[in-house]
Amino acid sequence: MAKIEEIIRSNRMSTRPEYYSGRGATLSDLDGNILEGIYQGILKEYGKNAAKNFVKMVADIKVLSATTFLQELFQLFYNDWKYVKKEKHANGIAIQKNDEGEYDESSIMSGAMSIFAVMNNNGRDDTERIKGYFLKIHGIKSKPIRYTDNFGNCYYEGY
Repeated sequence: MAKIEEIIRSNRMSTRPEYYSGRGATLSDLDGNILEGIYQGILKEYGKNAAKNFVKMVADIKVLSATTFLQELFQLFYNDWKYVKKEKHANGIAIQKNDEGEYDESSIMSGAMSIFAVMNNNGRDDTERIKGYFLKIHGIKSKPIRYTDNFGNCYYEGY
């Protein structure tokens, strides 16, 4: 497990999914450069097949929050880098357990706050902007990105 955690940390991410819990899919937590750095680390440490399955995993995740990404990445790692397409992914909420493997009062409060944050994130979903360029350079076409600026103007970026 140490190598995958080292790869994650060397790409400016926490290895704890709960750190990002409830924040939605935001470019401030995860972006194409981070995805590419993790891809390169996986390619170097685990080989072509693992890296290829990592790309499939990224392409398949519908809402790419940092929490969901890390939960799915660890699942892929524990599954010996074999990826199976899913209809449902991790939900973007993670609650930390204490040293005894149990939830304590502060963990429960943190979990409640995460759920509240998810319910109030106003639909924040930068998934296509997070993964669009990464998928393009790995030969996977993604859908055009629709976003609205601070003035309510709608734009599309095509990949």
